[in-house]
Amino acid sequence: MSGCLEMMYERLAAFLLENLVFDDVSVILEAGCGGGQLTIPFVKGVSKIKKNFKVIAFDISAGPYEGDLEILNERIRKERLEALVFSVKGDVRDMKEMANESVDLIISNELLCDLDKKGLEKALQEFYRILRRGGMMAHGELNPIPENEAQRLLIRADAYSIESLRPKPKWFSPFSDEVAALMHKIGFKDIAVNYFETGTKMGYKEAVTYLKGWVKQDFIKTYEHDLRRYGLEFPMEHVIFCKK
Repeated sequence: MSGCLEMMYERLAAFLLENLVFDDVSVILEAGCGGGQLTIPFVKGVSKIKKNFKVIAFDISAGPYEGDLEILNERIRKERLEALVFSVKGDVRDMKEMANESVDLIISNELLCDLDKKGLEKALQEFYRILRRGGMMAHGELNPIPENEAQRLLIRADAYSIESLRPKPKWFSPFSDEVAALMHKIGFKDIAVNYFETGTKMGYKEAVTYLKGWVKQDFIKTYEHDLRRYGLEFPMEHVIFCKK
């Protein structure tokens, strides 16, 4: 992971810590944890303000994400967080591994974009089932509306992404109001959207290295001129908070 991305996840972890209340939180689920980009700084941050908690790092770890949990587990060992973080392989659309009302807080980042509308509703229903009454959620997604050419390139690259969860969604990211409407339909309350400035921009070389991990090479060849001219930039994130 590049330095600018690492810094972005550290700032995002701090943003979540500032906007969540941990007084009654003992069990946290991170849905779609991947290789732990957010997991590690988030757990470190929580450990500074709270004792006696655990994080369940939940991920499908298949297809283009195959092996992500192994990467996460190695990071957990390296950071000596084995007592706090436990990885679970599964699909957020059918979380049979998780019991009803067994979680106090659910977080995710760039997970919902991997789901089509039907899959998104299934995942939110599962989150509602496993979250205890009064529990909280926070889900971060990149804004699908670009502010400049560097952001437009990043959004366009998504159309060239390697195979993801099936069926592949039509969106780069769902709009926050669409997610909020589904949350309200399912029964979540106190729904609010906060905005996180990613502040992450990459020059040509760093952008190409980043893209090689998740897009078809056709994109880099087709847009090489634009990548050299504009680089890539992450749009701001909308982070949707709610309670059960």
